[in-house]
Amino acid sequence: MKTMDQRLQPLIESARQWARETSAAGWLTTADRTPLESIEDGTPGSLFDSSEHRPLVVAFFGGTGVGKSTLLNRLAGQEIARTGAERPTSREVSVYVHESVRISQLPAHFPVDRVRVAHHQNEKSRQILWIDMPDIDSTEQSNRQWVLEWLPHIDVVIYVVSPERYRDDKGWRLLKSHGHEHAWLFVMNQWDRGQPEQVDDFRRQLAAAGFADPIILRTDSREEISARRPDDFDKLQSIVQSLADEHTVRQLEKRGIEIRLRTLEEAVRQCLNRLGDDEDAGRLEKQWERIWQEARAKLLQGLEWPIQVVARAFVTRDANPLRKSVDLDKQAVQPPTARDAEAVLWDDWAQTRFEDALDQFIVEAGANTLPIAPLKSGLDKVRSEARALLLAEAQQALRRALANPGNVWQRFFLKLTSFLAILLPLAAIGWVCYQVVTAYYDSALRHTEYLGVNFAVHSILLIAIAWLLPYFIHRKLKPSAERVAIKGLKNGIVSGLDLLGGRVADAIQRAQLARQAHLEAGRRLLEQFIVPPDARPRALDTGLLSRMLSKSGRR
Repeated sequence: MKTMDQRLQPLIESARQWARETSAAGWLTTADRTPLESIEDGTPGSLFDSSEHRPLVVAFFGGTGVGKSTLLNRLAGQEIARTGAERPTSREVSVYVHESVRISQLPAHFPVDRVRVAHHQNEKSRQILWIDMPDIDSTEQSNRQWVLEWLPHIDVVIYVVSPERYRDDKGWRLLKSHGHEHAWLFVMNQWDRGQPEQVDDFRRQLAAAGFADPIILRTDSREEISARRPDDFDKLQSIVQSLADEHTVRQLEKRGIEIRLRTLEEAVRQCLNRLGDDEDAGRLEKQWERIWQEARAKLLQGLEWPIQVVARAFVTRDANPLRKSVDLDKQAVQPPTARDAEAVLWDDWAQTRFEDALDQFIVEAGANTLPIAPLKSGLDKVRSEARALLLAEAQQALRRALANPGNVWQRFFLKLTSFLAILLPLAAIGWVCYQVVTAYYDSALRHTEYLGVNFAVHSILLIAIAWLLPYFIHRKLKPSAERVAIKGLKNGIVSGLDLLGGRVADAIQRAQLARQAHLEAGRRLLEQFIVPPDARPRALDTGLLSRMLSKSGRR
């Protein structure tokens, strides 16, 4: 099973990759994923060989002129860190470590030219690595970045102040956001110039920052041993030595990693919350259906007159607005001229009404705390295709209507009357011819009178009625071309509007599926943040150590 420090870096990278992909799809902003990007994946344990018990990493932090370097030199009993005029830029990191620990074990991205290493042979301090960090209130911007890069690799922070500058919170603000990840000791150095009231005031300041009972030690920074006032330097050494045993070091690191995992988990949860509520997302399609039903009714009502104009123009062959609006060969939208404006089916008014419906939907989706960028991206494509899509549907419906006018029964009777208009006159003519032949034959045999004028008149009337009656019925049943064109265009408009509404619904559904995929990926990440019971740190908030831990870091 992987240890906590081995799990941390892959988890952070996985979370960042998920946030970047989700952000690229428009569901998160750069600001949303900033907390994830700012989580450090380095640990104190990553500085050393994990197969061996590593030393406790203790760092001195503080502002300019508080005597950090002097304190480290006093601790080492020799000139380890540069002081005063020797470090005018305060850009170096001084490391004081047992000779068994080599600088090559530190991360490769740390610039070696800014690290001064001093080795010692003191077995009592074998398990402690002391670091003197650059002045965190320096105007040198790289100093702050350098401090923040080192901070995740530190177990114990010794925050050094002076009686004159203990209320200066420039450096404190820089470290405060990471305070719960470390154990803290506070040193008021240059105590030879301090007063007890200042210590009490400093304690109240720390209590407001989350340290209920902070350990504040007073040290004298004067070089001359005989001139030093009684201070807590020996106590400082003793406390740090007590923390350097293997159990405490490992528990401190586990605690820091677990806190970072919880921070990572919270950052992922915040990103998941930015993807919106499932209940709100489930209402999107219903919201669009409501909005579209209202917009569709208004569009159908407003397009009644343009449909009639287009149908009349098409039938009279004065113009073909559809042809002027849509290229029949290329199906490319052509902007109508001012002369054609009245005869265009999907004009600027109709496009504006459709876009208003889309905008209203986007506003309501945003009001539900849902990210609207992915939705807007999908809907913009439908928005741009609306005119060409509706005109193409109208043209196809018009062609179908002209090819098959009327309904099924009308078409049946039209065919029937058309057939009868041929059959009945032929039958009448046949009957007349038969009568003429038979009458002539009888007249020849019997020498009777042949057919007269009455027969001729009646025959003509019979033939005329046999033709005129079905022809008249056929003409009456046949719908006018204008009515057929109007009906066809109406059907095309209705079909086009239904298709537009369906395209928007499809875009919403695709966005929902994409959102759900990112949600599920984020939720799978959260399952990996569960810390195994055997990897959790034991209780550290007892005795002296509890005073070194910020309340905000306790779990």
